[in-house]
Amino acid sequence: MEKRGAMQTVLARLRAAWGRKWLIVLLPPLVAVLAGCASGKKWNYLPATRGEERSIYVIAHGWHAGIALSSEDLGNELGFLREYLRPGRYYEFGWGEADFYQADKVTPAIFLKAVFWRNPSVMHVFSMPAVPPEQYRGGEVVELKLSAAGLKHLKDKLRTSFQFNAAGRPYPLKAGPHGEDRFFKAEGYYLITHTCNTWTAKVLESGGVPVDTVFTLRSASVMRQVKKASEEYRRLRPSDRYNPSTSRSASSQLLDARLSQ
Repeated sequence: MEKRGAMQTVLARLRAAWGRKWLIVLLPPLVAVLAGCASGKKWNYLPATRGEERSIYVIAHGWHAGIALSSEDLGNELGFLREYLRPGRYYEFGWGEADFYQADKVTPAIFLKAVFWRNPSVMHVFSMPAVPPEQYRGGEVVELKLSAAGLKHLKDKLRTSFQFNAAGRPYPLKAGPHGEDRFFKAEGYYLITHTCNTWTAKVLESGGVPVDTVFTLRSASVMRQVKKASEEYRRLRPSDRYNPSTSRSASSQLLDARLSQ
Protein backbone atom coordinates (compact mmCIF):
# COMPACT_ATOMS: atom_id res chain seq x y z
CA MET A 1 0.00 0.00 0.00
CA GLU A 2 1.35 3.38 -0.95
CA LYS A 3 2.04 5.79 1.86
CA ARG A 4 -0.44 8.68 1.82
CA GLY A 5 1.68 10.81 4.14
CA ALA A 6 1.56 11.09 7.89
CA MET A 7 -1.33 13.55 7.81
CA GLN A 8 -4.70 11.76 7.85
CA THR A 9 -7.66 13.76 6.61
CA VAL A 10 -9.56 15.75 9.19
CA LEU A 11 -12.83 14.36 7.92
CA ALA A 12 -11.73 10.75 8.43
CA ARG A 13 -10.50 11.53 11.94
CA LEU A 14 -13.73 13.23 12.92
CA ARG A 15 -15.87 10.42 11.56
CA ALA A 16 -13.78 7.86 13.43
CA ALA A 17 -13.95 9.84 16.66
CA TRP A 18 -17.57 10.89 16.77
CA GLY A 19 -19.56 9.58 13.82
CA ARG A 20 -21.78 11.57 11.48
CA LYS A 21 -23.93 13.26 14.13
CA TRP A 22 -21.07 15.49 15.28
CA LEU A 23 -20.32 16.38 11.67
CA ILE A 24 -23.93 17.31 10.99
CA VAL A 25 -23.88 19.68 13.96
CA LEU A 26 -20.42 21.22 13.46
CA LEU A 27 -19.72 21.27 9.75
CA PRO A 28 -22.47 23.57 8.37
CA PRO A 29 -21.43 26.64 10.42
CA LEU A 30 -17.75 25.87 9.87
CA VAL A 31 -18.18 25.53 6.12
CA ALA A 32 -20.02 28.84 6.03
CA VAL A 33 -17.13 30.52 7.84
CA LEU A 34 -14.44 28.79 5.80
CA ALA A 35 -15.70 29.78 2.36
CA GLY A 36 -12.77 31.13 0.36
CA CYS A 37 -13.03 34.19 -1.87
CA ALA A 38 -12.21 34.38 -5.55
CA SER A 39 -8.72 35.49 -6.50
CA GLY A 40 -8.20 38.53 -8.69
CA LYS A 41 -4.41 38.45 -8.37
CA LYS A 42 -1.81 37.96 -11.09
CA TRP A 43 1.39 35.94 -11.37
CA ASN A 44 4.61 37.51 -10.08
CA TYR A 45 8.25 36.54 -10.68
CA LEU A 46 7.47 34.81 -13.98
CA PRO A 47 10.40 32.88 -15.50
CA ALA A 48 12.12 34.48 -18.47
CA THR A 49 12.71 31.10 -20.15
CA ARG A 50 11.53 27.53 -19.76
CA GLY A 51 15.03 26.61 -18.70
CA GLU A 52 14.55 28.73 -15.58
CA GLU A 53 11.36 26.94 -14.52
CA ARG A 54 11.36 24.93 -11.29
CA SER A 55 8.50 22.62 -10.32
CA ILE A 56 6.71 22.61 -6.99
CA TYR A 57 3.63 20.59 -6.11
CA VAL A 58 0.52 21.37 -4.10
CA ILE A 59 -1.10 18.28 -2.57
CA ALA A 60 -4.56 17.94 -1.05
CA HIS A 61 -5.06 15.72 2.02
CA GLY A 62 -8.74 16.08 2.81
CA TRP A 63 -9.04 19.45 4.56
CA HIS A 64 -5.28 20.05 4.51
CA ALA A 65 -3.03 21.07 1.60
CA GLY A 66 0.76 20.77 1.59
CA ILE A 67 3.61 22.00 -0.62
CA ALA A 68 6.39 19.78 -1.98
CA LEU A 69 9.84 20.73 -3.29
CA SER A 70 12.52 18.56 -4.84
CA SER A 71 15.57 17.61 -2.82
CA GLU A 72 17.75 19.61 -5.23
CA ASP A 73 15.70 22.73 -4.54
CA LEU A 74 15.97 22.70 -0.73
CA GLY A 75 19.08 24.88 -0.97
CA ASN A 76 20.76 26.53 1.98
CA GLU A 77 17.41 27.75 3.25
CA LEU A 78 16.00 24.27 3.97
CA GLY A 79 18.99 21.96 3.69
CA PHE A 80 19.10 21.57 7.49
CA LEU A 81 16.18 19.13 7.19
CA ARG A 82 18.44 16.40 5.79
CA GLU A 83 19.89 16.01 9.28
CA TYR A 84 16.52 15.03 10.70
CA LEU A 85 14.90 12.99 7.93
CA ARG A 86 15.84 10.05 5.77
CA PRO A 87 16.88 11.05 2.22
CA GLY A 88 14.05 11.67 -0.21
CA ARG A 89 13.44 12.85 -3.76
CA TYR A 90 10.86 15.39 -2.60
CA TYR A 91 10.03 17.04 0.72
CA GLU A 92 6.47 18.00 1.59
CA PHE A 93 5.77 20.85 4.02
CA GLY A 94 2.71 21.51 6.14
CA TRP A 95 1.85 23.77 9.07
CA GLY A 96 -0.85 23.28 11.68
CA GLU A 97 -2.11 23.32 15.24
CA ALA A 98 0.41 21.57 17.48
CA ASP A 99 -1.79 19.09 19.38
CA PHE A 100 -4.19 18.32 16.54
CA TYR A 101 -1.51 17.84 13.91
CA GLN A 102 0.58 15.49 16.05
CA ALA A 103 -2.28 13.52 17.60
CA ASP A 104 -2.50 9.80 16.89
CA LYS A 105 -6.20 10.04 17.73
CA VAL A 106 -8.18 13.28 17.58
CA THR A 107 -10.54 13.65 20.53
CA PRO A 108 -13.44 16.12 20.80
CA ALA A 109 -11.36 18.18 23.26
CA ILE A 110 -8.43 18.44 20.84
CA PHE A 111 -10.73 19.37 17.97
CA LEU A 112 -12.66 22.02 19.91
CA LYS A 113 -9.45 23.56 21.24
CA ALA A 114 -8.12 23.84 17.70
CA VAL A 115 -11.33 25.47 16.50
CA PHE A 116 -12.01 27.93 19.30
CA TRP A 117 -8.63 28.84 20.83
CA ARG A 118 -5.38 30.50 19.79
CA ASN A 119 -2.87 27.67 19.82
CA PRO A 120 0.84 27.00 19.18
CA SER A 121 1.75 25.56 15.80
CA VAL A 122 4.12 22.99 14.33
CA MET A 123 5.75 22.38 10.98
CA HIS A 124 5.49 18.91 9.45
CA VAL A 125 7.97 17.68 6.83
CA PHE A 126 7.61 14.41 4.93
CA SER A 127 10.53 12.99 2.94
CA MET A 128 9.04 11.08 0.01
CA PRO A 129 10.91 8.63 -2.22
CA ALA A 130 8.91 9.42 -5.36
CA VAL A 131 7.62 12.34 -7.38
CA PRO A 132 4.39 13.58 -5.72
CA PRO A 133 2.03 12.41 -8.52
CA GLU A 134 3.48 8.90 -8.08
CA GLN A 135 3.60 9.07 -4.29
CA TYR A 136 -0.04 10.12 -4.13
CA ARG A 137 -1.29 8.18 -7.14
CA GLY A 138 -4.97 8.90 -7.60
CA GLY A 139 -4.81 11.85 -5.21
CA GLU A 140 -5.26 15.55 -5.93
CA VAL A 141 -1.83 16.91 -6.89
CA VAL A 142 -1.16 20.11 -8.89
CA GLU A 143 2.21 21.00 -10.36
CA LEU A 144 3.20 24.67 -10.50
CA LYS A 145 6.16 26.28 -12.26
CA LEU A 146 8.15 28.98 -10.48
CA SER A 147 11.08 31.12 -11.55
CA ALA A 148 14.37 31.14 -9.67
CA ALA A 149 13.27 34.35 -7.95
CA GLY A 150 9.85 32.95 -7.06
CA LEU A 151 11.35 29.77 -5.66
CA LYS A 152 13.83 31.75 -3.57
CA HIS A 153 11.05 33.83 -2.03
CA LEU A 154 8.99 30.70 -1.36
CA LYS A 155 11.89 28.93 0.38
CA ASP A 156 12.57 32.01 2.49
CA LYS A 157 8.92 31.97 3.57
CA LEU A 158 9.10 28.26 4.42
CA ARG A 159 12.23 28.77 6.50
CA THR A 160 10.67 31.59 8.51
CA SER A 161 7.86 29.20 9.46
CA PHE A 162 10.31 27.15 11.59
CA GLN A 163 11.44 28.19 15.06
CA PHE A 164 15.21 28.26 15.55
CA ASN A 165 17.29 28.55 18.70
CA ALA A 166 20.14 31.01 19.27
CA ALA A 167 22.52 28.65 17.47
CA GLY A 168 20.29 28.62 14.40
CA ARG A 169 19.01 25.07 14.92
CA PRO A 170 15.34 23.99 14.73
CA TYR A 171 13.37 22.32 17.51
CA PRO A 172 12.63 18.74 16.38
CA LEU A 173 9.53 17.09 17.83
CA LYS A 174 7.63 13.87 17.08
CA ALA A 175 9.17 11.71 14.34
CA GLY A 176 7.90 8.92 12.11
CA PRO A 177 9.03 5.35 12.91
CA HIS A 178 11.39 5.14 9.94
CA GLY A 179 12.55 8.74 9.74
CA GLU A 180 10.24 9.51 6.84
CA ASP A 181 8.56 12.47 8.53
CA ARG A 182 9.03 14.79 11.47
CA PHE A 183 7.38 17.67 13.28
CA PHE A 184 9.18 20.85 14.34
CA LYS A 185 8.22 23.84 16.48
CA ALA A 186 6.79 26.53 14.22
CA GLU A 187 6.35 30.26 14.24
CA GLY A 188 2.88 31.73 14.49
CA TYR A 189 -0.37 30.69 16.13
CA TYR A 190 -3.17 28.57 14.73
CA LEU A 191 -6.62 30.17 14.71
CA ILE A 192 -9.87 29.26 13.02
CA THR A 193 -9.28 32.39 10.92
CA HIS A 194 -5.68 31.39 10.18
CA THR A 195 -5.56 27.70 9.38
CA CYS A 196 -3.06 25.35 7.78
CA ASN A 197 -4.53 26.29 4.41
CA THR A 198 -4.16 30.01 5.07
CA TRP A 199 -0.49 29.28 5.71
CA THR A 200 -0.24 27.27 2.47
CA ALA A 201 -1.80 30.11 0.50
CA LYS A 202 0.63 32.63 2.01
CA VAL A 203 3.64 30.49 1.15
CA LEU A 204 2.42 30.09 -2.43
CA GLU A 205 1.75 33.83 -2.69
CA SER A 206 5.32 34.53 -1.57
CA GLY A 207 6.54 32.57 -4.61
CA GLY A 208 4.46 34.65 -7.00
CA VAL A 209 1.45 32.34 -7.34
CA PRO A 210 -1.81 34.31 -7.70
CA VAL A 211 -3.82 33.15 -4.66
CA ASP A 212 -5.91 34.95 -2.08
CA THR A 213 -4.78 34.52 1.50
CA VAL A 214 -7.68 36.18 3.33
CA PHE A 215 -10.33 33.60 4.24
CA THR A 216 -8.57 30.89 2.24
CA LEU A 217 -9.16 28.43 5.05
CA ARG A 218 -10.05 25.18 3.26
CA SER A 219 -7.89 22.96 1.08
CA ALA A 220 -10.65 23.03 -1.53
CA SER A 221 -10.13 26.78 -1.87
CA VAL A 222 -6.35 26.34 -2.14
CA MET A 223 -6.66 23.64 -4.80
CA ARG A 224 -9.24 25.56 -6.80
CA GLN A 225 -6.97 28.59 -6.92
CA VAL A 226 -3.79 26.70 -7.79
CA LYS A 227 -5.58 24.90 -10.64
CA LYS A 228 -6.69 28.26 -11.98
CA ALA A 229 -3.15 29.62 -11.51
CA SER A 230 -1.73 26.64 -13.42
CA GLU A 231 -4.11 27.26 -16.31
CA GLU A 232 -3.19 30.94 -16.38
CA TYR A 233 0.51 30.09 -16.29
CA ARG A 234 0.18 27.92 -19.39
CA ARG A 235 -1.10 30.99 -21.22
CA LEU A 236 1.79 33.12 -19.96
CA ARG A 237 4.51 30.47 -20.15
CA PRO A 238 7.70 31.67 -21.91
CA SER A 239 8.72 30.20 -25.23
CA ASP A 240 11.97 28.30 -25.76
CA ARG A 241 12.60 30.74 -28.59
CA TYR A 242 13.29 33.50 -26.08
CA ASN A 243 16.88 34.53 -25.59
CA PRO A 244 17.73 34.63 -21.86
CA SER A 245 20.08 37.55 -22.40
CA THR A 246 17.38 39.71 -23.98
CA SER A 247 14.17 38.51 -22.34
CA ARG A 248 15.06 38.19 -18.69
CA SER A 249 12.27 39.08 -16.33
CA ALA A 250 12.66 42.00 -13.97
CA SER A 251 12.40 39.56 -11.04
CA SER A 252 15.31 37.47 -12.36
CA GLN A 253 17.44 40.57 -12.87
CA LEU A 254 16.66 41.70 -9.33
CA LEU A 255 17.62 38.30 -7.92
CA ASP A 256 20.92 38.34 -9.84
CA ALA A 257 21.67 41.82 -8.55
CA ARG A 258 21.06 40.73 -4.95
CA LEU A 259 23.18 37.61 -5.30
CA SER A 260 26.07 39.60 -6.76
CA GLN A 261 26.17 42.01 -3.83
